[in-house]
Amino acid sequence: MKHIFFIIVFCTLNFTNGQSCKVKIQAISSSYHGDCKSGLAHGQGEATGTDRYSGSFKKGYPEGQGTYTWKNGDVYEGEWKKGMMDGEGKLTVSNGTVKTGFWKKGDYLGIHKNPFRKLDKSPNISSYTLNKDAKSQNNSIRFYLRKDQNVENNPEINVVVHNGNFTNLIQSGLFTEIQNVTYPFKAKVFFGTEFIEFEIYQPGFWNIKTDITNINGLNTKN
Repeated sequence: MKHIFFIIVFCTLNFTNGQSCKVKIQAISSSYHGDCKSGLAHGQGEATGTDRYSGSFKKGYPEGQGTYTWKNGDVYEGEWKKGMMDGEGKLTVSNGTVKTGFWKKGDYLGIHKNPFRKLDKSPNISSYTLNKDAKSQNNSIRFYLRKDQNVENNPEINVVVHNGNFTNLIQSGLFTEIQNVTYPFKAKVFFGTEFIEFEIYQPGFWNIKTDITNINGLNTKN
C-alpha cells in the first residue's frame, strides 16, 4: 500500500507560542502544536487534520522519527524525509496487516535497505556491478563478462545456488542469462576458476557485469 501526500503552498496558519506556524502537508495542516522556526513547523510537534502526525518536523514537513495515522486507521511509525516515509519503519494497516522494513520516497523497498549485497569475489575479478532494469518486469539475471578489457561472447558460467532458484539458462551473443529467477536469490557464479558471489533481494531484471584482469603469477583455486 502506497500513501500519497498532497503538498500545498499556502498552508493553514497555526499559532504556537504567539507565532504563526505552517505545516506543508494538507491532510495534517488544520492544527499544529509544537516547535516553530521561521514560521514553519520545525522540531517536535503534533499536527492534525483529516490525518494525524506526531513527531519530528523540518521546515514544515515531517522529517526524522514520527508516527502518522491516516483517517482509514493505517499507522506508520518510523523515519520520514520531506513529508514522505523514508528509512526504517513499520506500517500497520487497519485490517491488522503489519509491514516492516525500509522505505524510499514513500515506496516500500522490503526488509533490506539495499536491493542486493556483494558477498565475495576471486582475486582476478577486478570489479563487478549489479544494476536493475526498471523497465523490465521479467525475473531474470543477465551476465556480461570482460577479460583483460576484451568482451567475451556467450560467457560460460556455472551457477551454484545457495538460496532461490531459476529454470532456464540461455546464451545470446554478448551475455548469458538465467530466467524465471526466484528471489531472494543468493549464488556463487563461476567463470572458469574465477567467481563472484552475491545476493539479490528485489525481484526483477538484473544485469551483472564482471571484469576479469589476470595478474601475472596469480592463480585462483576453487
